[in-house]
Amino acid sequence: MTSSAWTVALGLLCVVTLETVSRAGLISDLYLVPPSTMATRAASLVTDGGFLRQDLLPSVALIAVTFAVAGLLGIATAYLLWRSDWCRRAALPWLAVYYAIPVFAIYPCLVVLFGVGPVPILVVSVAFGTVVVVTNTLTGFDSVPQPVVKLARARRLGAGQYLRRILLPAAAPDILAGLRLGLVYSIIGVLATEFILSTHGLGHYIADAYHTFRVTDMYAGILLICVVALVLNVGSATVAGRLDWRRR
Repeated sequence: MTSSAWTVALGLLCVVTLETVSRAGLISDLYLVPPSTMATRAASLVTDGGFLRQDLLPSVALIAVTFAVAGLLGIATAYLLWRSDWCRRAALPWLAVYYAIPVFAIYPCLVVLFGVGPVPILVVSVAFGTVVVVTNTLTGFDSVPQPVVKLARARRLGAGQYLRRILLPAAAPDILAGLRLGLVYSIIGVLATEFILSTHGLGHYIADAYHTFRVTDMYAGILLICVVALVLNVGSATVAGRLDWRRR
């Protein structure tokens, strides 16, 4: 069997196990509902216009905006750090310890500044997803072969030409890897922050279902999160595979 077949088989085994355990009553339905029940409820939610407008689509839109902003900001920041050795040496220690800092701990300050809504969610999520793009893009910029750098100097390419013709194409695989991780962090940032900073969105829907003991709704929302994350990651992997010249 191929690795993909093993992955599918393992997923099916987990689903069947959960279905059997929950149907047999080994775990109370206050804690776990059968996956078939989750799927049925999730299917009904995606056909509910109110849920789509207030919860699913706002979350997907915030993820898309967060990913775009984090990607552009991360690449631009990496280029500035690559161009300035002084800025890079000053910033790298902070980047190294960035993920030890609890970004979500600043949300009370954001509530005071922006209130509850999409703005603080966007700020936290962009802050969460940008740095991984910066670090991977810097790695890509540093990987440009020296003969190529010397050739560019010999041809007297300007900064803009060097960026477009040499730097970005050579660093593309690492940039794509950073963007894929940035997408993952964007999904985590948006959905996690919606639990505490939003009155709408998929994260808020799950939190509200949890607090009001709507167990089936809670698991249906979690299942939808898994589906959204899977679709976005498969899509990004497909695009990255086509653009990554090292895989050709």
